[in-house]
Amino acid sequence: MLKNKVEELVDKYLDEVISIRRYLHQNPELSLKEFNTAEFIVKELNKIGLDAQRGRENNGVVSNLNLGKGKKTLMLRADMDALPIQEETNFEFKSKNPGVMHACGHDVHTSILLGVSKVLNEIKDEINGNVKFVFQPAEENNPTGGAPLMIKEGVLENPHVDNAVALHVWDYPIGTIALKPNAMMSESNRIFITIKGQASHASKPHEGHDAIVCAAYLITQLQTIVSRAIDPSDVVVLTLSKINGGVRYNVLPGEVSIEGTVRCSSVEACEILPDKIEEFVKDVCKIHGCDYEYKFNHGYPVTMNDPKLTKLVKKSIINSMGEDSLIEMDNPDTGGEDFSFFAREVPSCF
Repeated sequence: MLKNKVEELVDKYLDEVISIRRYLHQNPELSLKEFNTAEFIVKELNKIGLDAQRGRENNGVVSNLNLGKGKKTLMLRADMDALPIQEETNFEFKSKNPGVMHACGHDVHTSILLGVSKVLNEIKDEINGNVKFVFQPAEENNPTGGAPLMIKEGVLENPHVDNAVALHVWDYPIGTIALKPNAMMSESNRIFITIKGQASHASKPHEGHDAIVCAAYLITQLQTIVSRAIDPSDVVVLTLSKINGGVRYNVLPGEVSIEGTVRCSSVEACEILPDKIEEFVKDVCKIHGCDYEYKFNHGYPVTMNDPKLTKLVKKSIINSMGEDSLIEMDNPDTGGEDFSFFAREVPSCF
């Protein structure tokens, strides 16, 4: 029985996959600098007799299984870049690269896909179709991302990809898989606001226009967009996570900069938010006698799960792991994913 064979092969390669993951965790590389990671992946694929191609303008790696056999091609994708974070753990396999860490699980994703390639390669004669293994760089490089780079270089062709599937390790119980049809992950955007007031001595605030007071008022008022201007059924998050202003305790600052992120999961909300936010910025600045600069950068689009493919994936999860392993999400996750660019091109499931 094929299911039993797969389970045996998973057990066979488990220790090797754990070892691969720990090696990758020790040697993280930032977006578009995954040179050694890509080389390591190519060598692992070559070990089992699979050819692998490196990207011309990126560090992506692509390998095909059963090329030319069967009519359909399924793409399995893993991202492989790390984050500019200093790891502060005592694990034996902690990062060797100062200020760089696999803090988002991409080392796990890459290890899983390498494990899958080893398992499927052993049962390739029983697969009626093609499987394309895609190891993608620069997922953390929002708003550009690495997916568009690979699409530009033709990753969805030769052979043509009919469906794409990917995963992300997340804070669900071990042994479970969570998903939903349609919107699965949110659009991930960035906002930049500069409030321009008039500096003065702190003892004479009436002679200036206080950019800090204006910023404080704006920060609290912007939250009412989510609570009062957006349909409550839409998942929207507006977080202002960086503020900078002032040079001295007794000088009223003339300028304050604010940065943040806006996440939305419906087309309607994503369309109205940029203008709605600027309306608030404009009105609040006018009240406080300040000018402003405003920029809304659209990032990764909403990750859409094709309902038909998602239904098939659910069936596969239940058949292979049991009904208790499936978590059907009620709402999209507020994280963003550049897998969304693949999902725009072919029916996909994340």
